[in-house]
Amino acid sequence: MSFLFRSSPWRWIRGVFGALVGGTLLTGLLLPPSAASAQSVAPDTTRTLELSLNEAVTTALDESFPVRSAEAEAKRARARKRQTLGVFLPRITASEEVAATTDPVNAFSFKLKQERFTQSDFQVGALNDPDRIDHFSTKAQVEQPILNLDGLFQRRAASDAARAASFAEERTDEVVTFRVKKGYYGLVLAERRLGVIDSALTAARENRRQAEALFDQGIINRADVLAARVRVSELESRRTRAVADRRTAADRLRFLLGVSEAVDVQPTDSLELERALIDTVSVAQINQTRSDMRAVRSRADAAEEQVRAEWMAFVPTLNARGSYGWYDDQAFGSAGQSYTVGAALTWDLFSGFQQIGGVQEAEARLQQSRIQVEQKSLQNQVDVAEALRDLRASRQQIDQAETAVDQAEESLRIRADRFAEGLARTTDVLQAEATLAERRLAYLQALYDHNLAVYRLELLTERDLTP
Repeated sequence: MSFLFRSSPWRWIRGVFGALVGGTLLTGLLLPPSAASAQSVAPDTTRTLELSLNEAVTTALDESFPVRSAEAEAKRARARKRQTLGVFLPRITASEEVAATTDPVNAFSFKLKQERFTQSDFQVGALNDPDRIDHFSTKAQVEQPILNLDGLFQRRAASDAARAASFAEERTDEVVTFRVKKGYYGLVLAERRLGVIDSALTAARENRRQAEALFDQGIINRADVLAARVRVSELESRRTRAVADRRTAADRLRFLLGVSEAVDVQPTDSLELERALIDTVSVAQINQTRSDMRAVRSRADAAEEQVRAEWMAFVPTLNARGSYGWYDDQAFGSAGQSYTVGAALTWDLFSGFQQIGGVQEAEARLQQSRIQVEQKSLQNQVDVAEALRDLRASRQQIDQAETAVDQAEESLRIRADRFAEGLARTTDVLQAEATLAERRLAYLQALYDHNLAVYRLELLTERDLTP
């Protein structure tokens, strides 16, 4: 739709829209998103926690829940390995026992141990009906393993399990670093989106005010005014959603960092294009050196050692034992003393299929571990190929988005000039403004996707790909 006016109204429109549209609308829309983000409304929090990306990563590696949980798991695995030292080291116990008896056999034995036996104790009456005897026994006992083959292999399995937990702890640090980068720049992206919407909303409100002024003077019709009002309402609704998204992104990042205080995390780094230095990515090397792959192979080694330990349960065990005792009718007395030493060869011939079932279970667990190694090796091939494709595609999308932004800016300038000349409709300017906002948002998303692809490739290779 176009309007035909005489020369004087056109000069008036040119003056008003040249100053207002060109000065306010275009300035607001063509501001860079970083400048527009200053208009964002701060969340309702009592304190702001400003963090750079490096500070956020450092905080997460110290305080985040996955890191602390992985550290606890590694400590538990090391403690289980330490428990298996019992296959080499002696077990030393001390005890103090007390008993009172009139039983003829026990009374005779207790007196012998206390070295209080006399000739009168051989009398028939004393033997058949002895008086009450109090007996205190202080004993120290040592048990020394000599040959326990099942315990040796269990220790080797525990050692492999502890090594797997250590590798898993390293992998947890890598995963947490990736998640923090993703969450940190997700928050930056949410702020930049809010900035773009704020810029568009400022321009749309000014456009609505101008349209209402022109409508009051009868220069444009009601449909143009309603279009301007609808555009403002749409942007206000999108801004409400963007503010909520920004707060959600801040809370998620705070959770990733393990910060329990109700603070608003404020990123200090901006969303910039990561220049990744990518040479050859070797999946075979990843499968050999990446920490989680080393962890699953260590678990497979532990499962194999456990199978051997279960088989060794069929082999006899040899252990030595020695004890020294002090006996008296008073606590901790030493009227009588004696020692005992010996060794025992034990062979468990049949235990109700418990040993056979244990072997079968251990072999099944070993099979599962080997399947997991194969599965993760193949998964790495798929993940690396996908990450490289995403990286190439996102780089092309950035170039396309940059071009689209330039074109949208030029289109808005042209339509604004034509509108000032009376050669374009209000809806044309609104459409151009909406297109520019969408193209800017698409550029921000493409930039975020590209950097995320770089960080994911760093996670997959466990290499620093950014200078």
